[in-house]
Amino acid sequence: MTDSKRCTNTSSTLSTSFQPGRLPFWDWAATPPPGQSVYPPSVTSPNVTVTTPNGTATIANPLYAYNFHPVTHSDFYFDPFASWNQTMRYPTNWTTAAVVQDNLIGPILDNNRVSFQDRLYNLLTSYDNFTEFGNEAWMGPGASNKDSLESLHDAIHSITGGSGHMTYLDYSAFDPLFWLHHVMIDRSFALWQAINNDSYVEPMATLDQTYSFATGQVVNADSGTKARLDAIKWIADIPLALEPFHSDAAGDFWTSTSARSIRTLGYTYADLGDGSVSAVKAAVNTLYGNSAGSSALSRRGDSRSEIERELPGASNPDAQAPAQVTNGKYQEYLANIVSQKFALNGSYAIYVFMGDFNDTPSEWSMSPNLVGTHAVSAALSAVDAASNPQMTRRQMDNAIQVSGTLPLTSMLLAKVQSGELPCMDIPTVTTYLLDNLQWRVGDFGGSEIPVEDVADLTITVVSAEVEPASAADEFPTWGDFTVLTNVTEGRPGGC
Repeated sequence: MTDSKRCTNTSSTLSTSFQPGRLPFWDWAATPPPGQSVYPPSVTSPNVTVTTPNGTATIANPLYAYNFHPVTHSDFYFDPFASWNQTMRYPTNWTTAAVVQDNLIGPILDNNRVSFQDRLYNLLTSYDNFTEFGNEAWMGPGASNKDSLESLHDAIHSITGGSGHMTYLDYSAFDPLFWLHHVMIDRSFALWQAINNDSYVEPMATLDQTYSFATGQVVNADSGTKARLDAIKWIADIPLALEPFHSDAAGDFWTSTSARSIRTLGYTYADLGDGSVSAVKAAVNTLYGNSAGSSALSRRGDSRSEIERELPGASNPDAQAPAQVTNGKYQEYLANIVSQKFALNGSYAIYVFMGDFNDTPSEWSMSPNLVGTHAVSAALSAVDAASNPQMTRRQMDNAIQVSGTLPLTSMLLAKVQSGELPCMDIPTVTTYLLDNLQWRVGDFGGSEIPVEDVADLTITVVSAEVEPASAADEFPTWGDFTVLTNVTEGRPGGC
């Protein structure tokens, strides 16, 4: 946690008292200082020493876990969640005797951090449409670049939970880490919004019901109305409201339009600087671009040699174009992944490897050849119909397809560096990936799931030519995507 969102104005007694307050964010994508984990010690210690008016005191760390008072089966109908009296991260098992394994979370996150950084950088620099940037719902065959902030958000949730509270939609908000993570998501969106302030919520039919919107309801934030299109094409204009959030004492609700700017809500982030597009682009390049971490793009821990790629930008004296630039351009490679959100009972992961790996599921997340982990965050669905029939019906009937992307370029460059791969051109990489790209599916309890059991699972490799940025406050320019059709063809989950 390197910074916080800062309150900028206040209007009530409560907000006035909170004016000096900060909400910390956990930056899981930035390169940590040498020798440190991306998983900060401030969230891993059960106790913390604080300063009080009478000196110092040791108290239970409020960022470590939330203690229920206590939890009951009427609150949480799923066991063991209905039996655990505190939130759990990476529990040893699903029994009442389970204990937290915080010592495993940091190494797993560190082994995935390069993937997190590459994904966030690509999202901030090459997506200019709000719907595509923000939402994991698959947009159809024409969408070659299938990642989203929501999909990246799901990966952090599921990995840190490790079959504990953070992994499942039902319970994740009880873990204090949820809030640090979500402030980071809010910050990421604020950075993107400063660069792409002409794109926002588009009219779209909801794919799943919420407390306020029915499935198929068309939401139009710009007009401030919502409509439902059902079988008889009935349309009703109703004032759109982000219930239950009131915007004033009169009882009016916030809408997507009225809440569009974080400054309207009274806060900002230091990385937004003066708010200019050039300042934010420079900040994004410094934090997450190829110059991040004192010129090192990625550090995957002691088990992997350091990979270095300099920020492309000929006019920047501190930046160099990445290796394998030909005629002023280089190749980026991505693995696009599509599957059904509720394909299984709760959240699941797709692990992508480049090269040999230990085929024991509990070892996948720490493999040196792990490219990244694509996680689908979902609610638990094996529900007794008598206890929650609505949940059961919704999960069984809903075939929502979601997508995400795992960038392959950093790992491919590591293979070039080690001598395994001669160069980065498409024919050479295609041949290499045919022999070396592999994937597995598992739950977060350490069990393998047959690839064939995941409805609509499709993994496609695509490539695009990228023109390096011309300056430190500019972004690379991506060309059209080419599908490398034969890389995954003929294999379960391939196309």
